[in-house]
Amino acid sequence: MALPINEVPKYSTKLPSNDLLVNYRPFLVKEEKVMLMALESDNDEEIRQAVIDTVQSCTYGNVDVSKLPIFDFEHLYLKIRGKSVGEVIKLKLKCPDDDKQVVDYELNLEDVKIDTTKKPNNKIEFEKGYGVILDYPTIKSYTGTKSETENNFSLLKDSIKTIYKGDDVYDRNNITEEELDEYVNSLTQKQYQKLIEFFTTMPKIRHRIEYENPKSGKKFALTFNGASDFF
Repeated sequence: MALPINEVPKYSTKLPSNDLLVNYRPFLVKEEKVMLMALESDNDEEIRQAVIDTVQSCTYGNVDVSKLPIFDFEHLYLKIRGKSVGEVIKLKLKCPDDDKQVVDYELNLEDVKIDTTKKPNNKIEFEKGYGVILDYPTIKSYTGTKSETENNFSLLKDSIKTIYKGDDVYDRNNITEEELDEYVNSLTQKQYQKLIEFFTTMPKIRHRIEYENPKSGKKFALTFNGASDFF
């Protein structure tokens, strides 16, 4: 006699970037096992790939999650995580004014949203008729294995879509890695900072919680930035 087929519930959500409706399901035991093993390895690349593979499987292959803007990917991950292991995360928060005092806090993932109040213009103009057009970075853009300076440099390179000057337009697909390295290295600090500002102001998870030390009565706040804070 064949074993019964387990029916997995299906849910849907809209991507923050374009309101595209995406179906998803909770992750299965086999997928959770892979993610836990990756976490135990303490290898950033293995963890990232395990999460990508899980989100891809849980969205039925309807979208290539590795190509989504990072905040769309994070939105899907939190939705899947919530339906898989529960929307409520039990946290133990330390009080900065007392190293021994810990506060229990229940965080509901349904309250965690993508902050889309800032949507920067992806056309960064250095001067009239000259600038760069950027794409939002994807989960693949974040390696987590380099220094902050190297990560910013890599993130910027991965996100450059077009360079234009006057009537000349240079598509990323026609630019070699060496040419792109040389171009980014030749930017002035002012130009470089204008590009980096695009990433610091783009939509992302920004969730602030407040809690209080029950003994001293002092209040504290903690802000979550990005889905990695919920791993």
